[in-house]
Amino acid sequence: MRKRFIPSLLLATLLAGSAQAATVSDSLRTTVYYRTASARLELPYMDNARHLSALGDSIRALEADPAAVLRRIRIQSSASPEGNSKFNKELARKRGEELRDYLKGNLSLPDSIFTLQSLGEGWDELAEKLARTDVPWRDKALAIIRDTPEWVVREGKVVDGRKRQLMNLSGGRAWQYMMENLFDSLRSGALVVCEVERMEQVKPEPEPTSAEVRQATDMTADNTEETPSTEPESTATLYNKEDETVPQDNTEVGNGGKPFFMAVKTNLLYDAALVPNVGLEFYLGKGWSVCGDWMHAWWSKDAKHRYWRVYGGELEVRKYFGRKAAEKPLQGHHLGVYAQGLTYDFETGGKGYLSDFGYGVGVEYGYSLPVAKRLNIDFGLGVGYGGGKYKVYDPEDGCYVYKETKKRRWFGPTKAEISLVWLLGHGNENKKGGTK
Repeated sequence: MRKRFIPSLLLATLLAGSAQAATVSDSLRTTVYYRTASARLELPYMDNARHLSALGDSIRALEADPAAVLRRIRIQSSASPEGNSKFNKELARKRGEELRDYLKGNLSLPDSIFTLQSLGEGWDELAEKLARTDVPWRDKALAIIRDTPEWVVREGKVVDGRKRQLMNLSGGRAWQYMMENLFDSLRSGALVVCEVERMEQVKPEPEPTSAEVRQATDMTADNTEETPSTEPESTATLYNKEDETVPQDNTEVGNGGKPFFMAVKTNLLYDAALVPNVGLEFYLGKGWSVCGDWMHAWWSKDAKHRYWRVYGGELEVRKYFGRKAAEKPLQGHHLGVYAQGLTYDFETGGKGYLSDFGYGVGVEYGYSLPVAKRLNIDFGLGVGYGGGKYKVYDPEDGCYVYKETKKRRWFGPTKAEISLVWLLGHGNENKKGGTK
């Protein structure tokens, strides 16, 4: 027996006009950039304002287009692999949330249209960039990224991991190369993908001739068997359909706002010499920091001609480097340049020395060693030039007699420190025992 529904469908197709439409997928995308260790969206940075303005114009154009539907906005956020892994994952999540809030507020979009995909550390993107280089250790690095888990745990303890192996590869030169040449481009922070469905009009079929209509009608009349119809397949597809929606990362994180690294410290050598002192250090990014120190002692016992008076300060700019410095800010090897200024009056029962102003400049090398969750010990030695004028005096008959005025010209060590450092700021923590 013959099938009735086929010629009926043929007749309907012949008579159909231009009302048919096909649904096709499309996408808009842009990249937003962030500063190192920051989740704050800065519009002037790396042309972010222009990129987001163009994206906003495109989204508003879609809303005005009756043939287009914005299905969802997917935000993929990440951070470069250097530094503390827990901090990086939290940083990636906060970058995505910051960007979502910006788009939602500026474009009046509902929460339901956003999907946040926090990628944590950008290992896949790092592997892609490494694969395009010709460095001699490339294949070994790719194998580590591919085959080594983020943490290797034995008997409940972390004994190894992907990042540690990469840091040790080729004597540390591989990690240094990646820091200098690859990680900057991994700090893009967030990729915005807008998934769109568009209704495209199908070109009208030519009008059927009278002979074609009669033929289709005759075929319908000849059919006597009915066959169950089947559901037509949908032609609508979303951009990157295989990438299923990823739920937002609701991992509990510690309290705190934007990433911030600073330290309060005291030089134990000065403390031992009865010169109270305090210092502050602020991390600027990319291994750079700025430090300020102040000391003030005002001890005197006039009856015994004893004076121990000094006050002054120091400013220093530092650059941290090496494996430890790559793991977390404000630790590991550092080089710095500094400038000092002070006034003093020292006398211990005999000859005394008084200076209204002395100064020094120099370069310093040091190492900041983690010893506890929020504590480091910072060792440093500086050499340079010290100058200024000072007076020499002697106590005589209850008076102080100035003998001479001298100029101080000193080349050599001008700074020494063994400082106790208290780490402050969100994410500014060492692992248990001070190790990383």
